[in-house]
Amino acid sequence: MTRSTRTASLLGAAAALVLGLSACGGGGDSEYCDLLSSAEEDSALADADPSDPEALEDANDRVQEIIDAAPDDVRGDWETFQTALSDPEAAQEGDPTEALTALENIQQHAQDECDLELG
Repeated sequence: MTRSTRTASLLGAAAALVLGLSACGGGGDSEYCDLLSSAEEDSALADADPSDPEALEDANDRVQEIIDAAPDDVRGDWETFQTALSDPEAAQEGDPTEALTALENIQQHAQDECDLELG
């Protein structure tokens, strides 16, 4: 897989998660779960355009809030996602499946701990 193909795939996965956050439902009582649940009303995530640097900055800020509240067992996955979102070229320097695995872990954790369906 070429670098540009991997970058496009990673951006697609990142956009899918961002858009998936806009469609989450359910709820939990922790700050983390509340942040995930409220993401459906957050235009910084719902309307993020991967080709718009300003929109990505807004989404990155929102993701940082989620990272700050995330439990230790999923914080690293959110940090991997944030790296891919803010600098997809840098994310490609490592294992390209790392970001995709992080997204899967985030989705599973949200379902298990917050009763939320992401993406």
